[in-house]
Amino acid sequence: MNHIREYRQEALEETIRLSRAAFYESEKRRTVSRWEFLLSQAKIIRKRWWLLQAGVLAGILLLMLQTDAADLNARCLGAAAPLFLLLALPELWKNRHYDAMEVESASYYTLRQVYAARLTLFAGADLCILSLFFFFASVFARVTLWELAVQFLLPFNVDCCICFLCLYSRNSNSEMISVLLSGVFTVLWETVILSEPVYRAITVPMWAALLGLSLALVFALVVRGQRKWSHFWEVQSVWN
Repeated sequence: MNHIREYRQEALEETIRLSRAAFYESEKRRTVSRWEFLLSQAKIIRKRWWLLQAGVLAGILLLMLQTDAADLNARCLGAAAPLFLLLALPELWKNRHYDAMEVESASYYTLRQVYAARLTLFAGADLCILSLFFFFASVFARVTLWELAVQFLLPFNVDCCICFLCLYSRNSNSEMISVLLSGVFTVLWETVILSEPVYRAITVPMWAALLGLSLALVFALVVRGQRKWSHFWEVQSVWN
């Protein structure tokens, strides 16, 4: 009797395995290309966040045009960088907010691919927005590209590191934690920028090293999140 039960159990498991393999092969023939998948994700993203990001930079640019004070420009840029990034959080945290991570893990495309697509789309859109901002700030507000790199890109990169560390964690309140940590970092950054002895004590090579280090950390965190995505969320993809 036990042998019959074991045989039936093995036959059932084999049937399930073959059915899944057949269904996977059938669906694989109908999958969309990478560009089509990226386009489908672009349609899902709410464009108002990109408009708000552009609005933040436009507001900062108008403030910079109204004054020639270097300390005020530095303060505006330092405050704008975290705010610019925080406007992307609702889309990146959408899966957790709507408890859709288990559902998406049962789909053909993994959470890793979904997040990679969203990060790619936001990186492309933000690159265009920031390029326009840097152009107008350097031409009309007469802010050098070096000042923009130090006073905007550096805090932006550090804030990216904070947000990615929170995103790739199992804490359900990671979005709020990232906002709080970004606020704390903004206060610390403004303190450093507005403290002239401290600011002048940091030489150009030191700023360059910090900027390079921040870029390397952002890249490393993104790669780490893409490689070990299944360890950060307590879900497992059916297909991969």
